[in-house]
Amino acid sequence: MYQNLVRSVDPEAPESVHHTLWPQADPAAMDEGLLARMDLAREIVSLGHAARNNAGIKLRQPLARALVHLDPSLGTLEEELWALVQDELNVKEVVQVAQAESLVSYQVLPSSPLLGPRFGARFPAVRAALAAQDPTAVARRVQAGLPVHLTVDGEEVELAPEEVLVQEKPQEGLAVASERGVTVAVDVVLTPELRAEGLAREVVRRIQNLRKEAGFELDDRIVTVYGAGGELAEAMAAWREYIAAETLSVELRAGEPEPDMAVAEDRVDGHPLRLGIRRVSRGEQDT
Repeated sequence: MYQNLVRSVDPEAPESVHHTLWPQADPAAMDEGLLARMDLAREIVSLGHAARNNAGIKLRQPLARALVHLDPSLGTLEEELWALVQDELNVKEVVQVAQAESLVSYQVLPSSPLLGPRFGARFPAVRAALAAQDPTAVARRVQAGLPVHLTVDGEEVELAPEEVLVQEKPQEGLAVASERGVTVAVDVVLTPELRAEGLAREVVRRIQNLRKEAGFELDDRIVTVYGAGGELAEAMAAWREYIAAETLSVELRAGEPEPDMAVAEDRVDGHPLRLGIRRVSRGEQDT
């Protein structure tokens, strides 16, 4: 490829691509603003994943929404990046909120291991002075890496961010993670529709794993037969077209596996699932 694309038009070029130097980036071509916004988008996604983990909800389970509060100093994202965040978090919508308190309430406490030795007998007075502050305002300063200023017995005292413990309590129905002025909450209330979609995604993963174990090619069309009951069977019926499209199943039906099928038994969110798949012959595809 190098010979065709480079040497054919520049005979003086090195004989091999392995003899060339790394190209030098043009600083003028870098969009620093875009780089900063991409970093912010990554931070939002990372915190959204952490919030999911806090609630014990897998990424394959769709959720209704993610709620994001950004410190005003961080700016915001353009529509394309918000769409990327939505896709990465597997939520139906992303909503930017004006106040972090709509997502969490805060409790701030002095770090006893750090402040006890520092203040000795005055530590109770420091604790009382901190308790008298607005916890939201203190939490914002700590999360931004800024010191907290108190008046203790008429003396101005400065506490470093690591000397103040911030405890967050998510509002009802939310799981939250925050860091450096970014707070992300995910709505953990699962409707029957969301649960069904989540189960369907899990079934797709199980079929894809069975395809791989059976040694099928990526573009092989298959027939899939399954055994399931209750909520799982209802989800597979509701999401039949999606499951078939994702797994290249030209036929997807309930029933007993055929003798020549690769078979697997599994459980999906506690529901038993039996799968049988076989490769579709060229003749079957033509018909």
